[in-house]
Amino acid sequence: MFPILLSFWSSIFFPLQSDPSFHIDPSSRLEIHGSSNVNEFICTCRQTFYKLPFQIVGGHQPGRTIWMFQNTQLRLQTQLFDCGNKVMNKDFYNALKSKTHPTMWIELETIDEVRQVNMSWTTFMTQTRITIAGTRRSVPIHARVRRVSSNQLQIQAEKALKMTDFGITPPTALMGMIKTNDEITIRLNLKVTIQE
Repeated sequence: MFPILLSFWSSIFFPLQSDPSFHIDPSSRLEIHGSSNVNEFICTCRQTFYKLPFQIVGGHQPGRTIWMFQNTQLRLQTQLFDCGNKVMNKDFYNALKSKTHPTMWIELETIDEVRQVNMSWTTFMTQTRITIAGTRRSVPIHARVRRVSSNQLQIQAEKALKMTDFGITPPTALMGMIKTNDEITIRLNLKVTIQE
């Protein structure tokens, strides 16, 4: 989703570039936070993101401050999330049905009230489609964005979701004594470099 936001901003900041690409810095973090009746857990994405070329397919609607997008999918491999130990990883992969649905998707649909981005944080309201375990939902996400340098942006966002909304049964352990709570939170802290 968030590399696509950069595609729009690059048209404002870097108008001479044609078909720019975006590289997500290795120091970036994408995590899924959750909890059970006994502890909290964090599953961190260990996926390497390669240079991603994107183009805006949609455009500004006349009389509105909403930008429309298509073909803006960020693919996340489920089995490249690390929850801290092998048992939790296995439960996480099984709950997200990774054998039949190995990929999660985040796709940007719209940005409301488009504004320029500078060195201070600016918040954007986005509408996204998230696909987990084969179930797709359209959800709003607030994204905070700031410029780190002339060609690098930092993007922070988080969104609370319910596993059951995606057809996922919260996992249990020890014959039901440990029960995972339904709500999880996706958190992103990305540094993205715009490249020609």
